[in-house]
Amino acid sequence: MEVRFLVNPSAGKNKTRKVWCKMFAGKGFDVRICEQKGMLDQFTREAVNEGVGRLVVVGGDGSLNTVINALDGADVEIGVIPTGSGNDFVRTAGVKKVDPERYLGQCNLRRIDLGNVEGRLFANIFGSGFDADVARGMQLSSLQGDLGYLTSVLRILKVFRSPVVKIETDRESMELATMTVSVGNGRYHGGMFMLTPFANLTDGELDLCLVRKIPRLRLLVLIPTSLNGKHVEIRDVVSMHRFRRMKLTFSHPVYYHVDGEVSVAPCSEIEISILPEALTLVMP
Repeated sequence: MEVRFLVNPSAGKNKTRKVWCKMFAGKGFDVRICEQKGMLDQFTREAVNEGVGRLVVVGGDGSLNTVINALDGADVEIGVIPTGSGNDFVRTAGVKKVDPERYLGQCNLRRIDLGNVEGRLFANIFGSGFDADVARGMQLSSLQGDLGYLTSVLRILKVFRSPVVKIETDRESMELATMTVSVGNGRYHGGMFMLTPFANLTDGELDLCLVRKIPRLRLLVLIPTSLNGKHVEIRDVVSMHRFRRMKLTFSHPVYYHVDGEVSVAPCSEIEISILPEALTLVMP
């Protein structure tokens, strides 16, 4: 089987750029370096057209998201060498960072589910509301890591308006003012938060975490509890649900993110669904 590596040097706030040369130097691997925006899409589509059987993404959650969408349904095995900032997906999947050589031989394969947001697929998580605004703030900031996150949280707290959202799933309907609406195929988000601690990549369902509108100070107290999933025990604020299909209707347009990639523009209606066993994941 032909194996091709797709490297995103900008992943991990350009940290991948410092390590990929050492990773592949002198080994004669089939590697594509995706220096410019759009190259991940381009090289993924080329690999599909050329009949490449296995693609290994060297990057983060955003890089993986780009590749699975560029596959356009093609049945190509996907591996991940995590070099991003958060690497949230691989934590749920149980994928360890290994040498590229491990992907050249026989590996275990696992069929996993994917989420679908308005035609955009995601492997790990969808988020709208406060956490999406924080993610957008981090993308617009030059600060990185925990300091960048904390700075973005404090900025967004000053201006955030909780939307009222109507939620219609294949199981229930509700309407409430929310701080955040998070949907997990995986369990982790933002490199350190376990927003959907019961999510499973192979159960044919998505997990929904709703955080009701609360005072700003209480939100600051709530955030640390999500580091280990304990926020789900605060039931007057947080509720957990499961679904296969869902429609969200917001009282005012909101930004959302898919695997950490923030939407270009805010929107008022969003439809989300599960695609069972939609991707073949390589387990080295």
